[in-house]
Amino acid sequence: MSAKNLFKMYKHFVAIYVKGKMAYHCALLFEMVANIILIGVYIAGFMVIFHNFDGIAGWSRDEVLFMFTTSWLTYSLSCFLFWKPMKQMGELVRTGKFDLYLTRPINPLLYLVLQQFEYTFLPRLGFAAFFWIYSMRQLNISWTAASLLFYALNMISAFVIFSAITIFTGTISFWAIKSEEIVSLLTNNNYGLKNYTDYPLGIYSKGMQTLLTFIVPYAFTGFYPVALLLEKDVPFPALRFAAPLVALIAGTASCAFWKNGLKHYGSAGA
Repeated sequence: MSAKNLFKMYKHFVAIYVKGKMAYHCALLFEMVANIILIGVYIAGFMVIFHNFDGIAGWSRDEVLFMFTTSWLTYSLSCFLFWKPMKQMGELVRTGKFDLYLTRPINPLLYLVLQQFEYTFLPRLGFAAFFWIYSMRQLNISWTAASLLFYALNMISAFVIFSAITIFTGTISFWAIKSEEIVSLLTNNNYGLKNYTDYPLGIYSKGMQTLLTFIVPYAFTGFYPVALLLEKDVPFPALRFAAPLVALIAGTASCAFWKNGLKHYGSAGA
């Protein structure tokens, strides 16, 4: 199927999805407002911390802001596509509704992504873009062709890493049907492990640093690339350039795990 046809299909699904939400008396508007308030409170809490402290682990407020908005941008884009499909995988497998995705003439993962529109991540994306631009202006980073290429490559890598982790957690549903909590534990930015990437890795224990670097590699979605640009010390200096390699490994592993899950799947429906 061509990219043009995929885009037409996605627009069709988005229109259906939004119309369905609008049928419930401004449910879409209320959800958007609730998410704006939630993210606004989070940003306000961040500002309060730096109102009382000049810096954290050698990082200034604007440096930390640049780091976590770098992560937020790619996280929001990834979740816009993959978070809802992977979070609902448990229910689809449990009820047998996933059978429908296997009978369509399109890759089931691609179909899962196309037939939803997770608009609740749009406010997060908007906040991230605003404070990302603001923090860069405050830092006056001297960009070169090499640093721009490095940063762009690491942004793509961060998107792949976030997506790979989300797909991996959703794929667990093929074995552990009730897996929604696992998805939230690892990927939810309000109370999940993802929340630990909003601050420099140096403030955490060695165990947490190891977890976020080698096991669930969230540290490569913002901390390591930005630390290198800002010439900051990092716990594992040899890994400052490793984000593209980590993305390649994570992406390949998650795809292989997903394919293995499809082979393992057996309908649980009536």
